[in-house]
Amino acid sequence: MSLIRLPGLIDAHVHLREPGATQKEDFYTGSRAALRGGFTYIFDMPNTPVPTFSPEALQEKISLSQKAVCDIGFHYGTKGDNVASFKTIWNNPKIFGLKLYCNHTTGDYLIDNPELLGLVFVSWDSPKPILVHAEGEKLALVIELARRFKRNLHVCHISLPEEIDLVRRAKKQGQKISAGVTSHHLFLTRNEGKKQNPFQVMKPPLVSKPEQALLWQALYDGTINLIESDHAPHTKTEKESNNPPFGVPGLETTLPLLLNLVHTKKMTIDQIKNWLYDEPKQIFKIPDQPDTYIEVDPEIEQIIGESGYESKCGWSPFDGWKVQGKVVNVVFKGKQVVYNGKLIN
Repeated sequence: MSLIRLPGLIDAHVHLREPGATQKEDFYTGSRAALRGGFTYIFDMPNTPVPTFSPEALQEKISLSQKAVCDIGFHYGTKGDNVASFKTIWNNPKIFGLKLYCNHTTGDYLIDNPELLGLVFVSWDSPKPILVHAEGEKLALVIELARRFKRNLHVCHISLPEEIDLVRRAKKQGQKISAGVTSHHLFLTRNEGKKQNPFQVMKPPLVSKPEQALLWQALYDGTINLIESDHAPHTKTEKESNNPPFGVPGLETTLPLLLNLVHTKKMTIDQIKNWLYDEPKQIFKIPDQPDTYIEVDPEIEQIIGESGYESKCGWSPFDGWKVQGKVVNVVFKGKQVVYNGKLIN
């Protein structure tokens, strides 16, 4: 079979760890991982040790990201105490949304007070989406706030049946809402009754097989719009500690896992293009990337991790998985940057 050409893919949810945690990842290594995985546009989340909660912090990230080898966009962040800065941020072409952490995750960025959340929703007077890490009842609250203040809402890394139901109901009522799911929630399930593998510790946590089946159903029926890696690298030492941090890398593994399902006739290339390009491009109003495309070989078998990783963390929860389908070439703005599966220079 001949190579399959796709546009450069988009990952709307990555953690590139710079500034403040570059022992895990930085803009250069993270963007190399993106290219190797077929992604040419990625969006960095604000919860770095120096969080993207001010115009100055955003400008620092933009400057640091000059070393990246693919396009980088950013999501701004808030705990509710920086709403005065929103009007100086939302028209910045490097900003694609506002991220809220309504449940505990990496870092001290929790915002779950209903009055404070209301202030954020009324203050973000922009068509750019408000992205939420919101589980259970917190998700119901932010959906209601988005409805009340007519804000575009994107639900990150959806995982539970009740969250699927909330999104499905809001869509049926005509609300402007989208949702993403991660490849680790689609392909991994929690270890029932066993000690948890520290390399599978994440937020939201992995779900059961029946719950996972509902995620697939929601993806196929359009309730879930896109797949996002939630690329969240940590060092092996950190993950093997007594208190492993949340998160797993995903930029290099998302597409191969999906291509393997094309091989087994459970998915089509057009569906992959929809979930990793068409939907994120439309939801986040992402500009075109001229002369940019990837080529995948659907026949190549590979063992994930066998040839190493571009990500600085150097591991994956999918280490050792055999998949069929591989990114072989990437052309970025007219320049070939990946050839025969390897980055050039």
